[in-house]
Amino acid sequence: MNRQALRRKNVFLVVLLGQLAMPPAKGTVLRFENVKLPVAKELDGLQSVRDYGDHVAGVSSGGFKDSYGKGNGWTPNIALDFGGGNDRKTVNSWRDAWDGGDGANYLLDGDDGGPYYYWYTFTPRGGAGVIINSLDLDGNGESKNRIDWKIYAESKVGKLLASGSTGTFAGDKANLDLEMTKPHFGIVILELIHTETRTTLAVDNLNFDEVPPTVNKNADNLVEVGLRKQLLVDDHLIAEKRRVTRTLGRVTKQNNGKAIFEGHFYGTVLSDEGKFKLWYRGNPYGYAESKDGLHFQKVAKMVGLDPAHHNTASFYIDPHETDPAHRYKICYAYLRPHAACLGYSADGIHWKAYNNGKPVTHRAADTYNQILWDEEAKVYRLFTRTDFRRPPDGLEVRGTRDMINPDIKANPTNWRTVREWKFGKGPADEIYRRQIYALTDWIYEGVHFALMSVYEFIPKPGEPYDEVQDLVKRHNHDVVNFYIGTARGNAMWDLTWVYADQPLVPRGPDGSFDKDMIFPASQIVTHDDKHWIYYNGYRERHGIGDRGKHGIGLATLELDRFIGWKATGEKEGTMITKPFKLTGSALQVNVNAAKGRVRVDVLDAAGKPIPGFADNDSKVFEGVDELRLQPRWNKSPDLAPLKGKTVRIKFLLEQAELYSFKVHE
Repeated sequence: MNRQALRRKNVFLVVLLGQLAMPPAKGTVLRFENVKLPVAKELDGLQSVRDYGDHVAGVSSGGFKDSYGKGNGWTPNIALDFGGGNDRKTVNSWRDAWDGGDGANYLLDGDDGGPYYYWYTFTPRGGAGVIINSLDLDGNGESKNRIDWKIYAESKVGKLLASGSTGTFAGDKANLDLEMTKPHFGIVILELIHTETRTTLAVDNLNFDEVPPTVNKNADNLVEVGLRKQLLVDDHLIAEKRRVTRTLGRVTKQNNGKAIFEGHFYGTVLSDEGKFKLWYRGNPYGYAESKDGLHFQKVAKMVGLDPAHHNTASFYIDPHETDPAHRYKICYAYLRPHAACLGYSADGIHWKAYNNGKPVTHRAADTYNQILWDEEAKVYRLFTRTDFRRPPDGLEVRGTRDMINPDIKANPTNWRTVREWKFGKGPADEIYRRQIYALTDWIYEGVHFALMSVYEFIPKPGEPYDEVQDLVKRHNHDVVNFYIGTARGNAMWDLTWVYADQPLVPRGPDGSFDKDMIFPASQIVTHDDKHWIYYNGYRERHGIGDRGKHGIGLATLELDRFIGWKATGEKEGTMITKPFKLTGSALQVNVNAAKGRVRVDVLDAAGKPIPGFADNDSKVFEGVDELRLQPRWNKSPDLAPLKGKTVRIKFLLEQAELYSFKVHE
């Protein structure tokens, strides 16, 4: 494709694809101007601008609500997410009277010459493509700077689409060509790497274009389904839905809602070698086992690591590891400085440290620290706490950071930041409404589940606070709730359930051991067609030192029923998948239609019913509640006649809830 045909002729005009006989692309220059924030108030970049990320319909309606005064042709089909860091002290602040104009995207901080990394993630919708054209770099006087950039497809470990360097320069660089020669039809990540001088550079006039899906002549627009189970936790596979609502799964607390084990987390429960293995917090940490997942026996205390430093830990059985001596991994806190450390073990009890016991990251590490292997990305992921600037009243502002490293044995310190974030896409005072206290990642069937401890209704420093211990009353302020989020690849977490105030495991009633705070184990166990969700409960609020007797509880969830799509109205609800190549000969569906009906039709790639597999030829199931329902058709008991063809699946629901499906042999 001729790239010049995609270039912007005017920042307020739509780009014309002059050499293509099709509708024009929607051009965008995202100008970080006219933010109109108080000069004295430094915020943490795009994510702190009021209503940042609110998607708006309309090409010229402004993109980020209230973020700048001038509409600049924001395309409604591309969502933009920003992440930065190594040093968060003043990174990504908005400054008045900067060389690049009021409100330039002020990046590039640090106490040394770097390198420091910053990312823009472009997520197109509706099959559109993205091409990143250029940006301006606004310098400060004669200070020396250098920017190296890389543009990746899909993730930070994806295919390299373009790269380049400014070399060392002083002053400004306008209209810097980023050398991306053709659009990518999928997620695009722009990585900026800053070296040389401290705090002297801003990004402005980020120029990128949406390219219509009709340009993508080589794409078949198929989604990958294969023989993997497909969790319907998001819109990844969904092309169309009508009269269905997304719902959160309902857990069942075991042992009548009472604790099953005297201990507390941060920690981990795993299913391995025919038993449940539990690591619980202590000095040192302890290890316990169970045959049934309910009754645990303490086995041993951990040995081999400095007991002063293996606090706030999580544990992992590494499926990527080939050396039995390194089968178990631990990620734990080094107390001074507060940073994450790594260790390994052959049995989960006797441990040795990587990196000579020294931290492998920078601060902080005083909540959960986690390491796990991501098979799809072929990298290790590490999650820790991070810090953000405190407001004038001194309130601690918590965030979380995730990083990647392809080989922790070869270089345990080679961590590259994927994202540092905090709640704060709404009003500035959200830091008092909620903060991310701790987060771990559980990867299941290709979906990343964020297990989030969210600190809520946070007391303001200096204001009255009821410090009287009350182990009976269930409080609703200064509490911690357990929510889940979902994501695929390196995308930002879907925080729907947090903002809907729907925890996965609700806090207990008056008098319960988990009435005021819940912290989940670092992983979820899948066993016997259930998900076993272990958690630590507390009887008192965050600000109360003596929280009474604590314990570890257990909640279970039916297999794959984390998130579903429910039809409850009088009219039938429908859901149609995107097209995919059918690689198996049968279908299994996880659905609850105990009080309703469900039918499954098969459509062709264009969405037309395939004779013999739709409408009156599809069997209607009534009064069923099955994890593996096998749809049938009058002319065929399975999908064998369609194997190898491109199809869509249409689910028709009446008073029913759909969770997942799986193509199989």
